[in-house]
Amino acid sequence: MIQSTLTDRWQTTIPSVVRNALQLKPRQRLIYELVDGAVLIKPQPETLNDLYGCLADDQPPLSKSEERERARQARAGKYK
Repeated sequence: MIQSTLTDRWQTTIPSVVRNALQLKPRQRLIYELVDGAVLIKPQPETLNDLYGCLADDQPPLSKSEERERARQARAGKYK
C-alpha cells in the first residue's frame, strides 16, 4: 500500500511511485473523482495550449509567397 501524509495546510506529496506510474509533470493539473467512498486521481488531459511550442522548428518560417507556392505544389502532388 502506498501512503502519504496530509499537512496542516491540507497538502500532500504524491509518492514517486504514483508520479512515475501516471507520468505526472510539475504543475500538471489533476482530476479527483469520488467513487464509493474512495478517491480516484487522474491527470487532466493535455489541451492544445499545453502543447504550445512542442513542434518548434529550427527553420525560419516561410514568406507568404513561399507558402502559396508550396500550397500550389501540394495540390498538384509535387510537394509532400
